[in-house]
Amino acid sequence: MKRIVMTFAALLAMAVPAMAGHVAAVGQGTCSFCHKNNLITQHGGFAATVCQTCHNSTNQDVMDTITAGVAGQQYACSNCHGAQSHLDKHGDYVANFSQYDGVQPNATAAWTSPTGYTAVQPATKEYQLCYKCHSTYAFTATNGVSAIVGPSGKPFTDKAREFNPANASAHPVQVPLNSQTGSAAPRALRANQMKAPWTAVGTQVMKCSDCHTPGSTGKSMLITGTTWPTRPDGKLWTLGDVRNNAGNWQTTLFCARCHPLKGSGGSSGWYNNVHSESDHENNVACVACHSVSPHGLNHGRFIGYNSDPAPYAYIDSTGKKAQVMTNFRKASSPTSYGEGNCTALTSACDEHK
Repeated sequence: MKRIVMTFAALLAMAVPAMAGHVAAVGQGTCSFCHKNNLITQHGGFAATVCQTCHNSTNQDVMDTITAGVAGQQYACSNCHGAQSHLDKHGDYVANFSQYDGVQPNATAAWTSPTGYTAVQPATKEYQLCYKCHSTYAFTATNGVSAIVGPSGKPFTDKAREFNPANASAHPVQVPLNSQTGSAAPRALRANQMKAPWTAVGTQVMKCSDCHTPGSTGKSMLITGTTWPTRPDGKLWTLGDVRNNAGNWQTTLFCARCHPLKGSGGSSGWYNNVHSESDHENNVACVACHSVSPHGLNHGRFIGYNSDPAPYAYIDSTGKKAQVMTNFRKASSPTSYGEGNCTALTSACDEHK
């Protein structure tokens, strides 16, 4: 028994310095936002098969990193994994998502983050891979907003919370709109409010890459050549831009890539009678009524409330919030909205109070 205890103590004595060295190697740069565990745990645990992955490697970068670590030198994730970031790899993720493991969020109440995720190995849906970095599977968040600032300059938000089928509104990434249980009827838009290939309303699902272009130089990797919520000149998109055919809105306004907004149907060519109101279609900013984030929201039809925080609300450099709505009730059709369907704070909308 004494010999067993001594042997275990000897093994522990050898393991402790090794563990300490590996722990010290973690937490370098932006990798530490998501990869918070010590190096051994991060790579799968203290087991022979895990150790051999690196310590039997013939990759020169890995070998040099181990040599540096043994010598007591500091090293980072990029020593082995290279300088290419996850951002640079999005093209591969999109093209080959089914070759990676993903996660499926567990069902949760409306506008709340999932309490757990189920592994999907390999991913069967593109969003299941995206959620590994863009949800609370990877980071902690307060009301869905994390402390991680992405390349867009905005904080990462919990996409699993935003695309939750129990929400009042969400684009059909996890489920088709007919299955968006938190949405009041009518759930889907009408077919004439959509462009091909999205006219099978209520029954279709979309992928993250339908709106985000890997490698795009624009903020948030939006479809190349499009902008939202501001125009290329930095001013907010308005209904006046659409009415006056300004700013090449048909191809530059992000929403217009799927939604025609104005054409041959509806009231005065508009497909929604709220947009056709004379005091709306002049220079009212789109985000005066709608959320900045087009993923999902706890209000119907992506209507943004004045009480919504950033980054769901648009706040300018002076601290002024663009959203003025305080309440919204969905109409039975896109052409049957009246003053009683919404309330707003601004004096310009005093008839809605």
